[in-house]
Amino acid sequence: MNDTIAVILATYNGEKYLKQQIESILDQTYKNIKIYIGDDCSKDGTIDIIRAYKNLYPDKITYYQNETNIGFVKNFEKLLQNTKEDYIAFSDQDDVWDKDKIFLQYSALKEKETIFKDKAMMIHHDLEVVDSSLHKIFSSYFDARGYKFSPNKDVGVILGPCGVMGNTIFMNKKLKSIVLPFPEMLDSHDYWIAVNCEFFGIRVSINKALIKYRIHMLNTSNKKNIFFQGLTRNKLAYLPNHNTTRKVFLKKLVNRVNSQDKIILTAYLSYLELKGNKINLYINLIKFNLLKKRFFVRLSVFFRLFFHLYKY
Repeated sequence: MNDTIAVILATYNGEKYLKQQIESILDQTYKNIKIYIGDDCSKDGTIDIIRAYKNLYPDKITYYQNETNIGFVKNFEKLLQNTKEDYIAFSDQDDVWDKDKIFLQYSALKEKETIFKDKAMMIHHDLEVVDSSLHKIFSSYFDARGYKFSPNKDVGVILGPCGVMGNTIFMNKKLKSIVLPFPEMLDSHDYWIAVNCEFFGIRVSINKALIKYRIHMLNTSNKKNIFFQGLTRNKLAYLPNHNTTRKVFLKKLVNRVNSQDKIILTAYLSYLELKGNKINLYINLIKFNLLKKRFFVRLSVFFRLFFHLYKY
């Protein structure tokens, strides 16, 4: 096993923590990697840091700087399109990777490929949540947020709660060919990748934290901002995932999935659009695991749904 692994890293005003992230990638026990960095018009010293590392590792690092700001989702799409390798790992600009992260994910994927040849695949894992100084907040992101992943296909869990974090995604070229191009209005590339993998490929969930997931006020990703807000103030009174663009781009998959998956997807879209009888909407949320299994989460959704205690 000696394939070159592409690591794609999207940056924007990331000078404060970028060096630590790059160093943790370069310090991997699996050494055959190529780092693709896309900078989205940073206004701080980010591009200077990138150039310095490019000079130190000219064969290992390649980068570009966008002419105009396109946002992190489009930036990751552009990075993914630029890769030529058979395996791709996603990276944020402000985390710290465990030294064995790539090796463990690559090994898990190669093992699955011996069983499921020519299948789209994704390996993701748990994270240790830390503050800006890398002090532990939670040892397990999965436990803190109530995410439970079955080793088998579980469309409802990935469609609804999901919990697959972009900075943990390791995937093969087959999955890349399925998820590109990203649909318009996409607000979460990791969700799009995870959902497509659940419908059309094989997912492996590693219940071990392989990243120090840094939460701070400068975070640019949606999920980190949402997590930070959850630690500092009450959550907005939206029904789960009603403040996303999911109902727009998920419709593109309705006629591509198999008949059983279509039932679950259609039920979820009905919930996102609040179409139909609310009793049936809620029953389907529970039946298809489209809500987290935490009692208070389900109770909260019940009261919000039936007593109109939510924002539009």
